[in-house]
Amino acid sequence: MMKLAILGGAGMRTALLVNGLIRHSEELQFDEVALFDNDEQRLRIMGGLSRYIAESKGSTFKVTFTTDIREAVRGADFIFSAVRVGQEESRVHDERVALKHGVLGQETTGPGGFAMALRTIPVMLEYTRIIHEEAPNAWLLNFSNPSGLLAQAMNTYGHCKAIGICDAHAGMKNALSRFLGVHFSRLQVDYYGLNHLGWIPRVYLDGVDQMPVLLDRFEELAKSAHVFSFFEPELIRNIGMLPNEYLYYFYYHDQSVRHILQAGETRGEQIVQLNRPLLERIAPLVREGKLAEAWKDYNDTLDKRSSTYMSKETSGQLHNIHESEAPALNQFEEEGYEGLAINVIKGIHLNKQQVLTLNVPNRGTIQGLKPDDVVEVPCLVNQNGPSPLTVGEISDLAMSLIQPVKTYERLTVEAAVKGDYQAALNALTVHPMVPSFTVAKSILDEYLQVHRAYLPQFQ
Repeated sequence: MMKLAILGGAGMRTALLVNGLIRHSEELQFDEVALFDNDEQRLRIMGGLSRYIAESKGSTFKVTFTTDIREAVRGADFIFSAVRVGQEESRVHDERVALKHGVLGQETTGPGGFAMALRTIPVMLEYTRIIHEEAPNAWLLNFSNPSGLLAQAMNTYGHCKAIGICDAHAGMKNALSRFLGVHFSRLQVDYYGLNHLGWIPRVYLDGVDQMPVLLDRFEELAKSAHVFSFFEPELIRNIGMLPNEYLYYFYYHDQSVRHILQAGETRGEQIVQLNRPLLERIAPLVREGKLAEAWKDYNDTLDKRSSTYMSKETSGQLHNIHESEAPALNQFEEEGYEGLAINVIKGIHLNKQQVLTLNVPNRGTIQGLKPDDVVEVPCLVNQNGPSPLTVGEISDLAMSLIQPVKTYERLTVEAAVKGDYQAALNALTVHPMVPSFTVAKSILDEYLQVHRAYLPQFQ
């Protein structure tokens, strides 16, 4: 019997997460899933919807929800974190301030991720202190963005066992298994980098590296998989690797900014326009007990949200995500954050020996980085937690981005923890997307003003 707590339980994806947990409840024997959030109104909506899903599908666990963090995590074995400090409206400010200076404001990388990290790191560190007191043996699996930066902060300054979760590698492997026409279990897909800054250097099928074939047939691969569809074949063949989709923002920074400005709408603004009306529609349905109707509206809206992912930055050239991925979803159990997180729980709780790509301290895995630098690499996961596996030689082209971004991450963590203006300014100045010290200072000063209520450490 186990207890799972979800921090940020009023988030829009909570009901989907609970729905995903039900498939594994017999094997893992959850007896309680506790949702925590400090937004009581939204928590009642998402908690009510999540409880309906669990009860209607005959789940073995009960869903509880509370605004008391200690009550939520007390006695928990595992904790998921999906907090969003400042909610969607702060994300819009993150994006718009950066765009005003010709810089991408995406929420996980560049200035947007920086601003979100400044708001979120102090909150998460306080949560880890409470977790240490109320559930000292719990594992914290972090989904909150920017995942790599938060994992860095929690492993450096936190008080509990924390792992960063990102399903990008799983989606890439899924796309490759479909393209090659083989079950995913036959592929070994090597990977290295930082969160949302990683590459696949080798893809083994029956012991033979398929990368030469994939590079030669990249046009076909790009047409079959949205995660590769917006990279030019010349770029891919030049670097000799398959990049994480978020590298689009680095390789095509000026293009992504231009597309957003031409669209006249940021991703954050898209999300606000989808989420807020949805909450207004389903709130009375939840209160009145019309939960089946609320669940349908919820699913329809989240489908629409997923289908427009990265559409503004790429000028709408992506395939519809659900159309391109749906045929393979059930054959790749790591797909989605909840799938990967459940596999981590199985590895630890059931001592299953699994290799999963996670955000963990480097410990010599990537030469040239510090032992406590959090990296995104394959890990062996068992009852002892994740142990990173050596990834071999790193391409100079990859290290030319990894090194400055990791420097930026270290400085951002220091700035968030200590309220250090100089560290914050240095962090933005060294980031590859920020063109100059002058631009970095202007962006930082505007963030400190617009997010003043969420950044007491700088006051």
